[in-house]
Amino acid sequence: MEEQKPKSAAQQKYLRKNYVRFPLDLKPEILEKFREVCQANGTTPTTVIKKAIDDYIAAHS
Repeated sequence: MEEQKPKSAAQQKYLRKNYVRFPLDLKPEILEKFREVCQANGTTPTTVIKKAIDDYIAAHS
């Protein structure tokens, strides 16, 4: 997995002001398999989850 670079102070301030965190509890083996499948498909878990949320909103609005 790619190592993430630390965010600058300006980036952290922007994120705190404009975004909220959405914690999600998963079993470790499920998360690891999800990461593997995402990587095999050239994407990231965050991208897949955000797309699922967007699709759900679009389908149910």
